[in-house]
Amino acid sequence: MKTLAVFSILLFALTMACGGGSTGNPGDAVTEMFDALKAGDGERAVAYMSESALTEMDSQLEMIKMAPVQSAEQLSAMGIEIDAANIPDMTTKDFMVALISSPVITSIMDSTEVLIGEVTINGNAALVEVTTTVTGESETHTIDVVKEDGQWKVTEFGMNM
Repeated sequence: MKTLAVFSILLFALTMACGGGSTGNPGDAVTEMFDALKAGDGERAVAYMSESALTEMDSQLEMIKMAPVQSAEQLSAMGIEIDAANIPDMTTKDFMVALISSPVITSIMDSTEVLIGEVTINGNAALVEVTTTVTGESETHTIDVVKEDGQWKVTEFGMNM
């Protein structure tokens, strides 16, 4: 149950991140992002996420900054260690990198299987069907991907959380 809760929080947070991207196709961007998640490479994972998603995450980070000690305690209870003293100065990218790089997220992602399905491209936007299997339970979702500065970037996971 704790694993599923942490995975859900991670996926919710990832719907709101930023960064670089893939010049290949939208499916490659999603695959590369998940590979970075599995490796615990927060910097690289964030590089496959869109700027608009980062902007949307700003308000979530501001709420965390209003109560840094309580927020750090709640994250710690989920196995994610972020020092409360660092929270006030964190950027959204810093927060996402710390979250994604945490050992608990890496261990969850390490046991997660990801299968890319149908990719539908419509100009600078795309939908990528992804089936994830976590602790033996599979779910299929559609991930929104956009082309920014010539690179495909994940903008939203399309998961109802």
